Amino acid sequence: MRRKARDTIAENELRGASDPVPSNGLQMSAQAMLALATRAAEALVQRSGELGQMEAWDGEFRDELDKKLMQDPPETGRAPEEILEQALTDILPLALRLDHPRCFGFVPSSATWPGVIADFLAAGYNVNSCNWLVASGTSQLECVVIDWFCKWLGFPDTAGGLLTSGGSAASLNAFVAARESAGNPERSSVYMSDQSHSAQQRAAKIVGIRPEHTRIVPSDNRFRINMDVLASMVEEDRTAGLEPIAVCANAGATATGAVDPLEEMADFCESEGIWLHVDAAYGGFAVVTERGKRILRGIARADSVGLDAHKWLFQPYEAGCLMVRDISTLETPFAIRRDFLQDALWGAGHPNFWDRGLQMSRSARALKIWMSIQTFGMAAFRQAISNGLTLAERAQQYIDKSPVLQCTSPASLSIVCFRVAPAGEDIADRDLDEINREVVARLFWDDPAFVSSAMPGGRFSLRLCILNHTTTWDDVRETLSAAETFGQDACLRLSHRVCGKGEEVQGD
Repeated sequence: MRRKARDTIAENELRGASDPVPSNGLQMSAQAMLALATRAAEALVQRSGELGQMEAWDGEFRDELDKKLMQDPPETGRAPEEILEQALTDILPLALRLDHPRCFGFVPSSATWPGVIADFLAAGYNVNSCNWLVASGTSQLECVVIDWFCKWLGFPDTAGGLLTSGGSAASLNAFVAARESAGNPERSSVYMSDQSHSAQQRAAKIVGIRPEHTRIVPSDNRFRINMDVLASMVEEDRTAGLEPIAVCANAGATATGAVDPLEEMADFCESEGIWLHVDAAYGGFAVVTERGKRILRGIARADSVGLDAHKWLFQPYEAGCLMVRDISTLETPFAIRRDFLQDALWGAGHPNFWDRGLQMSRSARALKIWMSIQTFGMAAFRQAISNGLTLAERAQQYIDKSPVLQCTSPASLSIVCFRVAPAGEDIADRDLDEINREVVARLFWDDPAFVSSAMPGGRFSLRLCILNHTTTWDDVRETLSAAETFGQDACLRLSHRVCGKGEEVQGD
């Protein structure tokens, strides 16, 4: 492969399609730039066409990658095509293919091609979308995208927000806003369910909440926050001299897809004067569909909402977002003036996104969202999101009818959890856990799909998160069928071991 790549490079150089990297600079000829970009685009388009025939995961051990990549930087440059081919062969394929139609693990991501091109353009223009002076075009575009999000959520005219790297940054910005809105009390407490993402706990820690004051509220049998326990915790903490500053709700818990009782939580937080933050990083964009609006009813009353467009809005990483009901709650804590930034006063009165969050240097994230939606239209996006909702419901129906599988967390948004637990067989929970761990491993190694696990109700379970806009029912059905087959194999081996032990005991 290497020799063939070098031969191709030599031929290109003879044709003038490539030039050696200058020894006194960092520039390439226009011809060489175009040749390199064309080869990269060809590789991506080819990958897109072949993705469904690949496995959902590929990787390599560290020692093997050290041999290939752990080298000192070269003193003189190499041919750009050779470097690109090495990246396409030895680096980029070794990953979970999050955009694979049978990638159901964690929270997948399947980017649209206009989104990919937008990131390429933004990098090529080297845009720093920090404020109006430096990037008025992409700042305006971010205003457009944020306005779309406000309308989808049902937020008032006072609302606003900013695009972030992801849900973690959105949560951190939200906790700063909540703390400052509460008057920055010395003894603060925050509340979240045992289904909440670790990003919420990390954000609380970073803004100075003591670990013991980050209160984890148990969830009910539907994996939603227990409101009675939440109310009791808040009352106890106020009595103990704490100041509750924020309650975190799930609008699509990562493990189960569970949606907390948003309207009831909004009522509670309003009566208690506590900031309500909704973590909708995974599930929030379901709100553009009619089914999603019903499921997420009450989200419009939140003080802040975190969203990830690189999940269910089909954008390349990174494309997170924080929305707030009152934009001043972000601009008050984050807008800090310094002399060396005084020239940025040009454009005063215009949106300056570095005044809304922790980042000053910011990529032009709005461009990919805008280009994707302009290209396909909202009807196509609604259909793609609805596809995930429908496939999860069909998956649950399949599981419920299966004599081998058992649902452990019903379909919520696009997530459903299940385990191998053959009907009529008396298998101990510990053995069932072992069987299902084996099924996850078999799917990982022996099947093109990738499925991760979860622990709803303390039971080791397989978890399907169906987000890809190219995923079909065949992809889901065949993955469930493989889980049944692998599960039956594991159960058979277990019974043989048990029988073998019984014979030994009987023989003794």
